[in-house]
Amino acid sequence: MNVRQLDLFSGEKQPLRSAPPIRSYRNPEKTAPKAFAWESMAAWVRHMNRLFAIEAPSSDHYARTRGTARTLTVDRIRECRHDDDLARCEDMLVQAKQGWLYGLDRAFTKAERGELLVEVRNRRQLIKLGRSAPKGKGPRLDPTLLPPGALHRLIQSHPDIEVVKRLRAERDRRGALQNGNGTGTVAAVPIPSIEGSSHEWGA
Repeated sequence: MNVRQLDLFSGEKQPLRSAPPIRSYRNPEKTAPKAFAWESMAAWVRHMNRLFAIEAPSSDHYARTRGTARTLTVDRIRECRHDDDLARCEDMLVQAKQGWLYGLDRAFTKAERGELLVEVRNRRQLIKLGRSAPKGKGPRLDPTLLPPGALHRLIQSHPDIEVVKRLRAERDRRGALQNGNGTGTVAAVPIPSIEGSSHEWGA
């Protein structure tokens, strides 16, 4: 004997399921975690160390760590003027696989990390040289742009004889213009010798 009480309307059949009640409210949509904003390389290093210290696995944590890490770009590295901050950034890129739950090795590919690492080291070298930007490409040596002192010094010390000939030609041209000699003859110009050198170059 079936101990289940019979439904008065459906008998032995299962009663029809009614539709679930319509909710009058909706769950708020989940927003993607935002990356930390920063203005200096030191702030980026601090943010990353804070994120690395979190050991609880979470998709939001991974997304925020990845987003904050990838705000480090070549352009922002070139804006940094502090060698100590760049040194900390370099260490983090070198030790990208250091036992963190979600490290830089997961935020960047190996090629991307290599590109950033090269840029950081180049920037540190520029700062050590006292430059804010790399030298622009141009002619290696333009005699017409050399000041007189540098021109005379290179004539006496440059090891390439062909370059020395170009420098002498430029020295002679300047001497002719200075003396106003329009006959085509070149006036002799005394050349000071370098200290410690036993040779003196004349015109």
